[in-house]
Amino acid sequence: MPTQTIVTVPSSTVIGVTARTTNRAEADPSTARIPALWRRFFEIEPAIPNRTDPNVVIAAYTAYESDHTGEYSLVVGAEVNSPAEVPEGLVRVILPSARYLVFTAEGAMPDALIRTWMDIWRYFSEAALHRRAYTTDFERYDKRQPARADVYVAID
Repeated sequence: MPTQTIVTVPSSTVIGVTARTTNRAEADPSTARIPALWRRFFEIEPAIPNRTDPNVVIAAYTAYESDHTGEYSLVVGAEVNSPAEVPEGLVRVILPSARYLVFTAEGAMPDALIRTWMDIWRYFSEAALHRRAYTTDFERYDKRQPARADVYVAID
């Protein structure tokens, strides 16, 4: 199990592209929507206004239907430092201030990230010390560290 750290993160705003999906759909390449979402993000990335850091990309999981087996929305985008107008075709999501359990994925992506999410699901399905909130979770990528992603899982 990767090491985890508990942090409290202040609220922030992300602008990006979105898709609604399930983990089951993502397991089948014929129904997976996330790879196309990432390709779309890289096409529109220059259109995101007022970015707090041009090297950081955020993938926010929100609007959970239930738990990790239900539908959710994924927004791939960038944190912005002002509530600017959202360019056409993009969406805004607020990452709420919350306590998060942070897991770090290290290695070749996306395989390291997939393994980390499997560890996260296993951690919370067992007698975990913390309970997932299923509000908004997010991955934080820094382009200067391509073999690393931090996964922030909201906890109660």
